[in-house]
Parts: sequence; C-alpha cells; structure tokens
Amino acid sequence: MSIIQGLMSYSYHLSFPEGKMNNEHFLERTAELNLKSTEWCHFPCHEPGKVDWEQVRLLDKLGQKNGIKNSISGFALLLAQGSDRDYMLKMVQTQLEVSKLIGANRLRFHGMTEMDLGIGVQAPCEICLDNLKRVVELAENTGITIALENHMDFRIADFRYFFDALDSPFLKINLDTGNFLPLFEDVILFANEFKDKIVSCHFKGVHFVWKDYGAILTSCKAEHSIIDLNRILEILASCSQEIAVHVEVVAMQSEDEDLLVENHVDFLKNFLLNQERHV
Repeated sequence: MSIIQGLMSYSYHLSFPEGKMNNEHFLERTAELNLKSTEWCHFPCHEPGKVDWEQVRLLDKLGQKNGIKNSISGFALLLAQGSDRDYMLKMVQTQLEVSKLIGANRLRFHGMTEMDLGIGVQAPCEICLDNLKRVVELAENTGITIALENHMDFRIADFRYFFDALDSPFLKINLDTGNFLPLFEDVILFANEFKDKIVSCHFKGVHFVWKDYGAILTSCKAEHSIIDLNRILEILASCSQEIAVHVEVVAMQSEDEDLLVENHVDFLKNFLLNQERHV
C-alpha cells in the first residue's frame, strides 16, 4: 500500500482566521486522528525575508515528536515576466529552503494563473512552461520535487503539454480531487493518465448547494461526493510510488470543518482497511 494518510491545514481555512485553530493545535489534531503527514498553508514561509524561521523549526519539532512528516504549500505566479519573474523565483527559492529545513521531499505547487485570468480561462502555456522550467531547475538544485497541482487553472491538455516538454524527475503532480469540476474536466481520466507522476493528493468530496440563487461548489461528506472518491483511491492504491493523501475540506461554516475532516479521515481509513482485507 503506497498511501500515507495526512491532513492539510486549509481544512481549517475558516477556523484559523477566526482564532479557533492555530498551528500547534493543528498538529495536535493531526496526531489525535493518527495521521502521519501534514501539508501547511499557514506556515509564514512563502516570501523572501518574511519567514519566521523560529516558528518553522518549532512546528517541525512538534511534528517529529508525534511522528508526523510536515510539508508546505508553495505557489508562484507562472505568468510573471521581467522583474516580477525575478521576485517569483526568489519566492520559490524561499519555499524550497523551508521545505528542506523541515525535511520535506516535495513542494506542493500551483501557478496562481487563475488569479490573473479568472478560473477556467485558458492560460498562455508557453509563458507558464518557460517559468516552470526555471522553477524545476531550482528544485533540482535543492533536491526537492515540485508537485504541480491542478488548481482550477491548467486543463488536462496543459499537463500533457508541460510533461511532454519538461522531462524531469523533479516535476510531479499533486492531484486535487475537486478542482477539475469547475473546468468540466474529468479527474478520473486525469488520475489514470498521470498516476505514475502523482506524489500527493488533496482529498475532498464536493457537491453543489444553492445560495443566493446561485450554485456554489463546496465540500460535503465523502460518501455524498459527486466525485467518485473510492475510484480515486483505487487508482492511487495501485501505484508503486508513495503518495501522501491529505484531507482538504472547504466548509461554508467553521463549525463544520472538524466534522468534515473526521468524516473524510474515516472514509480514507475504511478504504485502506478494506484494501488490506482483500490482499
């Protein structure tokens, strides 16, 4: 079995700013759920000169105490050019340095293109590829893998374009189970096609709810997901490489976050238990 069970701090995306959750409590909750991996969105670690290295070391020490392997969420604008590109690469270098300090072997990464173009608008892939090559070169020099996420910006055809043009063992994929839905792309097809390159996964069930006369995509109980999470896990479980599967829920109220986390953790554990019984 190649799946390592984990938790992403963005599962508490409302509880953190509301003061109901902090970094130390998040690690405690991860340990309580008997998970062995985390991915942090709340590390102060993304911009040059703004890293709280003391806190990074403290959180890594707390993770080691509970046998938890920490990693971080990295990002940079892959559309950057000129002086903006120089700063973008400094950001990436900072994220890689933090990753190395905490012993992470990968940096989850997204290109932020939807922030400039709007979700679903086709990104100019030539510019993104040029920047991605520079990002991967930094990763190669640091010995850390870039795990590029399908973050509601790149389509399946874009991933084919990147991986056809950039053949590096330091470029892999972070699969998000829900992010292709707004792009009308098939996540099962994607997972099957690129399963040998997936090294991490943002694991969430999603459905639509009506709010203010519009349909909003949000997290739901894993068993109610309109994305077939069992099929996703079957594909990941068939892979030979180690894959960290991090529960990521995006609730509409902070009171719902921990309940959804527990539901997804139970769903994941039950799947793995059933897999072991059939081996």
